[in-house]
Amino acid sequence: MRRVSVFIVVAFAAIFMASINTIAEEPEYESPEIQLKFNLKEENDALSPQTRLPSEAAATKSVAADVTYDLPGVGKIGRDPVNVGTWTSNPVEFDLSVSINSFDIWWEDTEDEDDTCEWTITIEHNGEDVSEDTSGCQHDGAVLAKGTHNLATNIDLVAGDTIGINLVFEGWDDIKIHYDNVTYDTGLGITGSHLYLFNGIWKGSMVSIEFAEAWPVDWETNLDGKYVMVMGDDGYMANNDMASVRDGNEYSFQGNNSTTIDVTSTVIEWTEITGTGIKIMMDYTTFNHMPGNNTGNGTMGNPPRVTLILEKPIGLLGDDGGILGLPGFEMIIAIPAIAFAARRTRN
Repeated sequence: MRRVSVFIVVAFAAIFMASINTIAEEPEYESPEIQLKFNLKEENDALSPQTRLPSEAAATKSVAADVTYDLPGVGKIGRDPVNVGTWTSNPVEFDLSVSINSFDIWWEDTEDEDDTCEWTITIEHNGEDVSEDTSGCQHDGAVLAKGTHNLATNIDLVAGDTIGINLVFEGWDDIKIHYDNVTYDTGLGITGSHLYLFNGIWKGSMVSIEFAEAWPVDWETNLDGKYVMVMGDDGYMANNDMASVRDGNEYSFQGNNSTTIDVTSTVIEWTEITGTGIKIMMDYTTFNHMPGNNTGNGTMGNPPRVTLILEKPIGLLGDDGGILGLPGFEMIIAIPAIAFAARRTRN
């Protein structure tokens, strides 16, 4: 009995010292490079990774072509550029470098007479032009479809900076663009380390994730849309109605210009978790989260941006979750493996 008591004392001392060392260390985090779609938003002409739910209607905008006729209402002999609009992001929360790779736009021709046209896409940094690309229609506009324009603009951002897009159309016919919807995902494809991931925990029947974003979005809405899910073995799927979102901890980062940046994290927590083999699967739009739905080569056809594989804590002298097998104490083992889906393109 005495030997067991000594062992318990030594074990608790070791755990106590480990906890002191953990507190003294700088917080560890992962910052994967991922591509997000920055959607053109209807409200406030914003540019944001936030998207509407699938059930919400898309925004539309009619664009009247500026043409010159040889006689009123007869032949069209000239056309001029038309400014469609400018969309601007919120200020970035922390420093990062981004690559703007593409611009997608859903549009249709509403006259169906002469469908030739041209788009001019200007990227802005803090309201100043940094690049200008001009390309053709990409489709004839006979039906509503998406045109994809390749871009190659790199921008170094510091906390408080904004990015934007100015769009100009030049064509013979009036058109209508569709945007601000998960289906009609008109916007910029931007690659960068947008996300700092601090922690993932599976403790008893509770699972949580803690992270910070360069451009924070509404995760209450994203939970409703099932853009973030807790999944498990045998098709287990946690109920997002049992999840909550709250502010987490404050973290300090050294910025590119040597300034210290304080960022408050976001925590999403699920309760009443009953599955095994738990993973947190996180995206900003819908993803293919059902087993067996893959491309045919063993990979998911539309995987989430980030997948966290969690391991449930186990007692040192048992499997009931208590340290040394004693109830009431749990040793948290968080994120033993992190699989980041760093996709550079999204179909």
